[in-house]
Amino acid sequence: MYRTIIRLKKDIAPEQLHKRTERIIDNFNNRAGNLENHSNNSLEFIFEGENEQSFNCIQLAIAELIDPGFMDFVYSWDWIDEEDPDDCCSVIDSYKKYYVER
Repeated sequence: MYRTIIRLKKDIAPEQLHKRTERIIDNFNNRAGNLENHSNNSLEFIFEGENEQSFNCIQLAIAELIDPGFMDFVYSWDWIDEEDPDDCCSVIDSYKKYYVER
């Protein structure tokens, strides 16, 4: 199973929370598929799937969301691959490594 968990910062202003929530939901409904948020917490978003289509949907959503305007509001963001635990990582750490530090 593939899963990504996005947690927004607790001090996010209500209007920013609304904008970020819409953007997250919109990005996980993309040309590769449609995934539902499995979290009931307004600051946490969990998207998961078990097949290649859901993997592609998650990867496309991550690619679309990674930018400084969005990442400034993210507290933590994890990628979880239950079939290959060595691939589990912090999306934030990868973002910093490949986009910020270069």
